[in-house]
Amino acid sequence: MKASYYKIIFDKETPFRCTYIDLPVFDHPWHFHPELELTLILESDGIRYIGDHTSRFKEGDLVLVGSNLPHLWLNNKTLPYNKAGRSRRITLQFPEDFMDRIFKDAIELQPLIQLFKLAERGISFTEKTSSQISPLLLDINKKKGLPKWAAVFDLLAQLTEASNYDLLASPGYLPQFTNRDCDLMNQIFRHIRDNIENKITLREMADIACLTKPSFCRFFKQKTSKSFFTFLNEYKINNAKRMLLEDKRIPIGLIAQKSGFPSVQHFNSKFKELNNELTPSQYKRRVKGI
Repeated sequence: MKASYYKIIFDKETPFRCTYIDLPVFDHPWHFHPELELTLILESDGIRYIGDHTSRFKEGDLVLVGSNLPHLWLNNKTLPYNKAGRSRRITLQFPEDFMDRIFKDAIELQPLIQLFKLAERGISFTEKTSSQISPLLLDINKKKGLPKWAAVFDLLAQLTEASNYDLLASPGYLPQFTNRDCDLMNQIFRHIRDNIENKITLREMADIACLTKPSFCRFFKQKTSKSFFTFLNEYKINNAKRMLLEDKRIPIGLIAQKSGFPSVQHFNSKFKELNNELTPSQYKRRVKGI
C-alpha cells in the first residue's frame, strides 16, 4: 500500500509539535513521515488504516504511530452521531531522533525508547489510558516554554506505564513507498467508502487502477500484505460494527445490506470469521456489557 510523504516543520524552540484539528471531516490523505505521532480523536467516527491494519475508530481513540508507518483516519460517508458534523483530533509529533537529541544514552529513559520501538507497528491504547491522556494533550496544546516540556514528559511517562494496549501492523510489515501510488491508494479507499452499500467488483477496482485484474491483485497484495477481498471484508465488518453499536434498533438485515453483504447469511458467516465466532448479536451484547 502506497502513501505520500508528508513534511512536518517544528518550531525552533521545541523538538515536538502539538496541533489541534477541527474540520467537517478528516481530509488528510493516507501518508507517512519520519516523525512519530500520537493522535487522540476528540470527536469523530470512521475507519483507520495503520500499516496493514484496518479497524474502526471513534471518540477517545488514542494511537501512537512510529516513524514512516503509513496511516489514515477516514470518516464514514455520513456522520449521524454528530449534528454539527465536526471531526476533531489533537496530535503530538516528535522527530525520529527525539531521544538522541535530548537525552542520548540515558538509562532512565529506556522505557521511553521501548515505547517508541513498539510504535513502529502502531500502538492503540485503551479507553482508560485515553481518558488519562486527553487532558494532558489539551493542556500541552496551550502551554509554552519549559511548562510545555514538563507536560510532554509527564504524558510520555504515563504512556510508558500503560500495561494494556494493542500493536496494530503485522510483525513483518515492511512498508514500501513511492509517491506515484499515493493518489491511487486514496482513490481506492474513498471508492470503497462511498460505494460500501453496493457490490464492489474486482473489475471496477482494476479499472480505477488502470490495471488488469491479475495485476491489480498482485499490486494490492504486495502493498498491503493481504488480498483485496480480505481487506474489503474487513472494511465491511468494521462498518457493520459501527452500526451495531450506534443504534440497537437497526435490524441485522439492514446492517448487512448497508455494509455491502448480499444476504444476512453471508454477513453472519463473515462476521463470525473475523470476530472469534461471535455473531453480530453476541458481539453487540458483549460490547454493550463491557
